[in-house]
Amino acid sequence: MTPPSDTVLLFGRFHPLLVHLPIGLIVLLAFLELLACWPRLKQANTSAGAILTLAVPASIITAVCGWLLSLAGGYEAGLLQWHKWTGIAVAVLCAVIGLVYWLDLKKLYRVALSATFGVLLWASHYGGSLTHGKDYLARYAPESLQTLLGGASTPAPDRNSGGTLADKQAFADVIRPVLDNTCISCHGPEKAKAGLHLDTHPALIKGSENGPVIVAGKSADSPLIKRMVLPADHEDHMPPAGKPQPAADDIALLRWWINAGAPDDKKISELKVPPDIQKILDRRFAGALARLVPSPRGEGRVRGNEPGLDSAGKVESVVQPLPLAAVLPLAEKLTDDLNIAVSALSPSEPWLQCNASIAGTNFADADLAALAPLAANLRWLDLAGTGITDAALAQVGAMRHLTRLHLQRTAITDAGIAHLAGLAELESLNLYGTAVTDAALGTLGRLAKLRQLYLWQSKVTPEAAKAFAEARVDKGQIAKWEEEIEQLQAQIKDQHMAVEAGAPASAAADPGPIPINTVCPVSGKLADRTKTTVHEGKIVAFCCDDCKASFIKDPKPHLAKLAQLANPPPGNLGLAKAINTECPVSGKDVDPTKTRLHDGKLVAFCCDDCKAKFDQDPKPFLAKLGLGSPDSTPPKEQKQ
Repeated sequence: MTPPSDTVLLFGRFHPLLVHLPIGLIVLLAFLELLACWPRLKQANTSAGAILTLAVPASIITAVCGWLLSLAGGYEAGLLQWHKWTGIAVAVLCAVIGLVYWLDLKKLYRVALSATFGVLLWASHYGGSLTHGKDYLARYAPESLQTLLGGASTPAPDRNSGGTLADKQAFADVIRPVLDNTCISCHGPEKAKAGLHLDTHPALIKGSENGPVIVAGKSADSPLIKRMVLPADHEDHMPPAGKPQPAADDIALLRWWINAGAPDDKKISELKVPPDIQKILDRRFAGALARLVPSPRGEGRVRGNEPGLDSAGKVESVVQPLPLAAVLPLAEKLTDDLNIAVSALSPSEPWLQCNASIAGTNFADADLAALAPLAANLRWLDLAGTGITDAALAQVGAMRHLTRLHLQRTAITDAGIAHLAGLAELESLNLYGTAVTDAALGTLGRLAKLRQLYLWQSKVTPEAAKAFAEARVDKGQIAKWEEEIEQLQAQIKDQHMAVEAGAPASAAADPGPIPINTVCPVSGKLADRTKTTVHEGKIVAFCCDDCKASFIKDPKPHLAKLAQLANPPPGNLGLAKAINTECPVSGKDVDPTKTRLHDGKLVAFCCDDCKAKFDQDPKPFLAKLGLGSPDSTPPKEQKQ
C-alpha cells in the first residue's frame, strides 16, 4: 500500500482540531429542540437555521479530514472502521436534517435530529476508544455498565494487594503499569503508531516498523529510553506534548528492567534491586513490599518474618494518616497532659511533629504509648534525653511514616533498634551517646531511605561505620550514570559546529585601486596610496593631504611632472626602483625609503642629510648618477 502524501496527512491532522465543533453544534441543536417542547420556551429553536448553516459543512469537512487521517494507519482495523462509518453517517445525517429543516418538515426534522444525536454518541465513543483505548469510558463505570460500554467487567488487579513478594512479576506488576499510564493510548491493541505495540511483552521486544525499541541489557542504547529523556519540546520526544509524561521514577524503573535483560516472567526477587530502585518500589507499593536484602545464596532474596510482613510472609497494609482536623484536638490534649510539644508540620498536610525532649527523663515508656493514636500522622519525633527504654521502641516501630527520629542520650541498645526495621521512610536517625554497637548496623542497613546517621560517642566502631557507609553506595549504578553522562556529553559535542573564518583582514592588507604614480607630483616624495584623487579618469596618489589639496585646487602646474611619473605602465608602478644602489653623496648603500625625483628619475640616498644636500645643490653629484650631461648614461645597478 502506497503511504499517503504529506499533503494528505496535513489535512488529516485537522480532524482532532475540527471534530469538537460539529459535535457541540449537534448537541446544541438537540438541546434547543428539547427546550422548545415547553410552551414557555417554544421559541428556543428559532436559531436552529443559523446553527445548521455552520454544522452541516463543519460535519462534512470533519468527516473528510478523519478519512484522510485514517489513511496513515496505526489503528486497530475493526475499531477504525466503526468510527469511520459512524462518523460519515453523522455527516450524512447532518446534511439530511439541514435539508428537511429547509423544507420545513418539522416532525421529520426532529426524527432525523434524534437519529443524528444517537449515531454521534457511538461515533464519539469509537473515536475516544481509538485515542485512549477501548476501556477508556468503561474503566471507571459501574460493573453492570462496563460490558455495554466496551470494557472488561473484571477489575484490574491491585498492585498493592496482599501477597508474598514472590508473587510480584517485574514486567507485569512494575513495568506494564508504567507503559499503561504513558504509552498504551498510542501504542496499544487498538492503536499502534509506527506499528509499535507496547501492551504485551512479545510486542515490546519486537519493536516498531523502524526496528527494536529496547536493547536488552543496555538502557542507554534503547530508543524507548532515548526518546523519553529528550527535551519536552524536541520533535522526537515521546510521549508527545499533551500526553501523560513518565515521571523520573517511571524512567528509572524502565532503565532497571532493561538493564536486567528485559525479562518477561522473572520475579522482582530474582533480579538485582539497587537501593534507588528499592526506594521507588517502596513508594510505588505504598511501603508494603518486603525488603530485598543480600543473602549468602544471591542478591535480592526475600527475608521473611521482618517488620512489614506478617508471620506467613504476607504483605502488611500501612495505615494511612488521618485528616489533620481529626488529630489536632488529641495532639493539643497530649501536649497539655504530657508537657510535650505536638504540632502540625504544615496546615495543608496531615503530618505532625512531636518534641518530647523538653520533658526530659519525666517522659517514659508509658507516656510514649499515649502517642499511639497519632502514630500514622507522626513525621518527626524527638525523644532525645528522655527516659525511654528498648521496650518503648516497639511503639516507635509502628510509626511507619517517620522521616526523622532523635534517640540521642537515651538508654536504648541494639535490642531496641531491631524494632525500627519497618520504618521504610526514615531518612535521619540520631543515636549519639547511646549504647548501640556494630550489631545495630545490620538492622539499619535495611532502611532504604536512611541518609543521615549520627553515631558519635556510641559503641559503634569507626571501621564498622565506614563499612556501613560504603555499603550504602551503589557503585554499579554510579558507574552506569557516569557512562550515561559520557554518552550525553558525546551527543552534546556532536551537536556543536565549528566554523573557521580565518583572521580578519587588516585595512592595510587591502591596497585598494592602483594609482598611476608612485611619487607625489607636487612634492616629489613617495606617494601614499591611501591619499588619492581621480583626475581625467585616472587615480593620482600624493604624499600627504596638503599636496592632494594643492593638486585638486589647481592641477595644471603638476600635470607635466605627473606625465613623467606615469610613463611606466600603471600596473607596474608599485615595482619602480631607484636608478642607483649607492648614495651619490656618501657612497654608502641606499635606503629604499629615502628617495627624490630628479629629472623624472628616482634617486635613492642613505639618509635624510644626504638627501638634503642633494636637494640643495645636485650638480656635484650628478656625475655619479650618470646625469651630468645628455650623453652620460646611468650607472649599472650593483648586485646586492
